[in-house]
Amino acid sequence: MNSRLKQAIAKLKEGRLDGLLISCAANVSYLTESISRDSYLLISKPGNIYFTDSRYVEEAGNFLKQNARLMQSNGTVFKCIAQSCLDLGLRRLGFESRYLPYAEYAKIKSYCGDKIKFIPTHSLIEGLRQIKDASEITKIRKAVAITKDTAEYIHQILKPGLKEVELVAELERFIRYHGARSSAFDIIAASGPNSSQPHHLSGERKIRNNEPVLIDFGVDYCGYKSDLTRVFFLGKIKVLVKKVYEIVLRAQAEAIKRIKPGVEIAEIDRVAREYIFRQGYAGKFQHNLGHGFGLEVHEDPQIGRNEASLLEAGMTFTVEPGIYLPGEFGIRIEDMVLITNQGCEVLSGAINQ
Repeated sequence: MNSRLKQAIAKLKEGRLDGLLISCAANVSYLTESISRDSYLLISKPGNIYFTDSRYVEEAGNFLKQNARLMQSNGTVFKCIAQSCLDLGLRRLGFESRYLPYAEYAKIKSYCGDKIKFIPTHSLIEGLRQIKDASEITKIRKAVAITKDTAEYIHQILKPGLKEVELVAELERFIRYHGARSSAFDIIAASGPNSSQPHHLSGERKIRNNEPVLIDFGVDYCGYKSDLTRVFFLGKIKVLVKKVYEIVLRAQAEAIKRIKPGVEIAEIDRVAREYIFRQGYAGKFQHNLGHGFGLEVHEDPQIGRNEASLLEAGMTFTVEPGIYLPGEFGIRIEDMVLITNQGCEVLSGAINQ
């Protein structure tokens, strides 16, 4: 059994659980150390069972090894899960309350009758995932490398007259041709006034001279995600746009300087947010400073003003301050960092790009 599963099973004791049914795809992938699809994982001291259907049996057999017994569901998987829990003698079964739909929960419970008590759990596996091990960091570094190459490619293709959706299509193609499985999320290409919307839906608008183009993108490499935002300029940069860009860049740099193990997460957010406020843009930076990334593009830790937990070596997260002026333009600069024992490594390269 791999070390991740051993850690997870050890956590069952803390919640007085006999077993845990895992339905979150990223958590299943994490514990099995492979990309898992349409599956459920039951972990317990008596044994681990991986449930999937005939489409993925051969695939799962190649990576499960000694980590879990493979069970192919013939008919309803929920009956298989329930029967397996009964066969293992489980009495207190944890389930992921954020990820198991009520209809599925009710189905499994009906097959178990009153022989098993179902206990909702929250972030049990996600807590383990916050600290990346060496193999995860290797994959993340590769994802970041492809992302940086993509950012350089943007310089080559960006031109007036190109539609936002055409730019997105070009980036999707480049990402796949350079080793990624896909983009990590729907790429955001926001030109001119569209850039004031933090999560603009790329559309038919054509890129024009003398305006900013905000591009937020990432890749999926072997299941691990990256996330980068850059603002590009065509023609002459307007004075106000340049001023706001420099404020956001400085806010990011100030936050990154504070990042090291033992620092309270809220402090990192506060440093960037207060700098932006002092420059006269209070209320124009409303989202969190960042978020963790790994098997999911948004995962723990959340880098926000209300997060009292402390930074630890092995965490990976984004630092992405922004200023948004509705109807005019928006500036966001996003980089990916890794917490080391010494401090902070900016994975996505120099922040002044």
